[in-house]
Amino acid sequence: MIPIPPALRTLFLESIGQVVPGNLKGAYLKWLRYYWDFCHTYHFPHEHRESLSHFLRKLQEKRQTQAQQEQ
Repeated sequence: MIPIPPALRTLFLESIGQVVPGNLKGAYLKWLRYYWDFCHTYHFPHEHRESLSHFLRKLQEKRQTQAQQEQ
């Protein structure tokens, strides 16, 4: 799995700050790692919003729950 660049990780944690409870931040980081890896593996530009729909479709194929997809 491709590691998240430290600057992106820091920015992500700052952006979810007070919105996401502390006990769920690890799960959100996990999904960021999966999304980052997905974009690199399947050559989707991570900065383009369209890549998210492809990622969510992949999560559905892997039978991830709706709650997991929302994270």
